[in-house]
Amino acid sequence: MRKTKISRRMFIQGAGAITGSGLLASCSQAALAPSATVAAVVGDTKAGGSLIAALSGGDISGFLTWQASTSNDSGAWTAIYDTLVEYDKEYKIVGGIFTDWKSDDAISWKFTVRQGVKWHDGKPLVAQHVIDYFDTLLKADSGAGTEKVATVKGASYKATDEKTVELVLAEPNAALLSDLSSHWLARTSDFDPSKPIGTGPFSFVEWQRNQHIKVKKNGSYWKENLPYLDELTLRMVPDQDQAVNLLTTNEIQVIPSVALPKVAALKENTAIQVIQVPEPYRLAFSFLLTKTDAAPWDNTKVRQALNWAVDRKAMLAATLGYGSVKSNPVAKGSWAFNPNAQSYASQDLDKAKALMAEAGFAPGKKAFKTTLKWWKEWQQNEPICQIIQANLAELGIEVELQLLEIGQWVKTVQGDVDYQMALTALVPRWDPSDQLGNAYKTDDGAALKWSNKAFDDAFAAAAATADQEQRKKAFFTCQEIAMVECPATILNEAPQFAAASAKVQGVIQHNRSFMIYHEAWLKS
Repeated sequence: MRKTKISRRMFIQGAGAITGSGLLASCSQAALAPSATVAAVVGDTKAGGSLIAALSGGDISGFLTWQASTSNDSGAWTAIYDTLVEYDKEYKIVGGIFTDWKSDDAISWKFTVRQGVKWHDGKPLVAQHVIDYFDTLLKADSGAGTEKVATVKGASYKATDEKTVELVLAEPNAALLSDLSSHWLARTSDFDPSKPIGTGPFSFVEWQRNQHIKVKKNGSYWKENLPYLDELTLRMVPDQDQAVNLLTTNEIQVIPSVALPKVAALKENTAIQVIQVPEPYRLAFSFLLTKTDAAPWDNTKVRQALNWAVDRKAMLAATLGYGSVKSNPVAKGSWAFNPNAQSYASQDLDKAKALMAEAGFAPGKKAFKTTLKWWKEWQQNEPICQIIQANLAELGIEVELQLLEIGQWVKTVQGDVDYQMALTALVPRWDPSDQLGNAYKTDDGAALKWSNKAFDDAFAAAAATADQEQRKKAFFTCQEIAMVECPATILNEAPQFAAASAKVQGVIQHNRSFMIYHEAWLKS
């Protein structure tokens, strides 16, 4: 949750947050961009026009791209800045500011900086600008986000010439490219927060706090013939119902987040299109933490019983039938998804009751009482908690629900680790190191207080090699262990929708829940 805490989660009025698959030798393809290259019209596309889009959850935090970000920040930054590497439409890493890269050991890296790129003020992009940005990350007073600092912490780096960056990490990180996909390059040597200058598809015009951000077409953008729009306005609309009303009256043309009860009506409106990331690439999921270093959740059999008892298929009702059943944190579309790891997709109460008996709890009698702490910012959280409560009652487990304000939830659960069970939602990065790491090792995963040497060894092995097949084998092992140990419970996909006027074409919803506009164009 990025508004309240530096984390790999975002839950801002139903919006989440970025990331990548596999380690590539090199790539120069433009990410999330078309291949056609005709000046004003490409196929049916049309250049020109102005678009007004909403930002949900209030204003952005600013344009200091080295700091922690909300989904609103990501949407605004993506319009003005380029990331060091990017994702294509199948979430494979492709070139951004870096066109090529090479590493034989996941420690020593060599990057080629894209040539011919200009900042919005006309200055040429050179490798030293990347070095300046890395320096800013490591300055004690820069306010840099902990995740971003971790990318280069303990590393040495230098620009060997105007187009080459060499980076030597403190330890192997095969997911480095995934990390770099969330680094928007700002020119920190002469940075002006009131007049942000990037190399991205649009250049800054104005920012009226709590009202809107205006940008205009970068006519010399390095992605040929992009963007199509002449102007883009990002308007702050904190209330989702208001955003839907503004969309249906065409006062705005894109909204990044739609409350689930509004989806069906929007789908029936022929003037509106509902947008969703393809199912294999969706990242957000509901996540139930159990504190594993104290009774009763220190018992693996009890945690297994919990996983078998939860009726995930019935739980789809909490998301109005949207989304999909999920019990593994790794996305099914990931190259690292292990189809042979234990699945809890189908409820099995008999198995759950047998496991409780093996754990020493007599059948048909009260087992224990536990508390479940939750936050209400996503409407599905309350019915999910009620389903968990009812399912566990079948095992003799009494669940007391405790509602917390989201900031207090973060402090209590993640900060103080003062909980027994806790419900949240995760939106990890695309690389499996983050999908597994966020669930079991960092942020929420750290609050589980779970340790397993075999898991940790396999996880470290995946970070220590640049060979994807070796990484895949290691991540398969991680899933096999975690799905048996059950330190936490994955509770289905957390579906997220955006919507746009039917006249808007080419707008992209990233799988970390911000919108990308460099391909957007307006149909007559």
